[in-house]
Amino acid sequence: MKYFEIIESQEQLKEDILCYWQMTGKIDTSKGINSRHIPKGQNILIYNFGDPIEYPDFTQNVLSNSSFLIVPALKSSLIFNQKGIIDLFGISFKGDGFYKLIQMPVSELFVEFPKGLRSKFEVLFSKLKGKSFTEKKSIAETFMLENISQDIESDILCRAIEIIDTSKGAIKVNEIASQLQVSDRHIQRLFMVRMGISPKDYCKIVRVNNYLEFILAKNTSADWMELVVEYDYHDQPHLINEVKSISRLSPGKLLNYRDTLYDRYTF
Repeated sequence: MKYFEIIESQEQLKEDILCYWQMTGKIDTSKGINSRHIPKGQNILIYNFGDPIEYPDFTQNVLSNSSFLIVPALKSSLIFNQKGIIDLFGISFKGDGFYKLIQMPVSELFVEFPKGLRSKFEVLFSKLKGKSFTEKKSIAETFMLENISQDIESDILCRAIEIIDTSKGAIKVNEIASQLQVSDRHIQRLFMVRMGISPKDYCKIVRVNNYLEFILAKNTSADWMELVVEYDYHDQPHLINEVKSISRLSPGKLLNYRDTLYDRYTF
């Protein structure tokens, strides 16, 4: 399986898009390969030019049709199965970048997908089909520049995300609200409408990803007590259970895998 990406650096889009990526290959086994996507608090738009992707343990909201799928900011790992021809092109969004593209609450997409938006995404599929990765990136970037609205940017949300990321997720929602001089409810509403996930869950995702970066970077076994002290937890079981709630893997099994920025774990 080949995977590569380009980090977004276009000035107008760098705050909304993390990267463009592509995954290609062929899986000959009839059973396919089950994989695990570890959440990073991102909304992802994926175009599939290969064989269909299946979800053997479907417990999450994933919007999928024949040409594209939308993976929202999930609270726990998404397990999916790939077989046959693999040809994916993806756009990973930062913060509320996807909200600024669709200009509606992310959760509402799973209730009724607007025909006009579906048509736009399908036209983009037609333009991307058969092109090289570089060409796809250029076409997608033009599409984003034309459709992402900078007029609905939220300074409060951007600052809240910055506070959470800086603290490595080790902060409570009321502390964030206090720093920004707004109510807890306002922070809750902004995250749910613009990212499709609560600020509490986003904090937990950031914390767990920091744990993963720490333990996966080490060549020795994880020092869980070191993490307990670093993140001010009461005990080791609490921290380990939080990792399991996001990754749906025990820490011991998780250590057998190594990640990419896209965080695709195969088992």
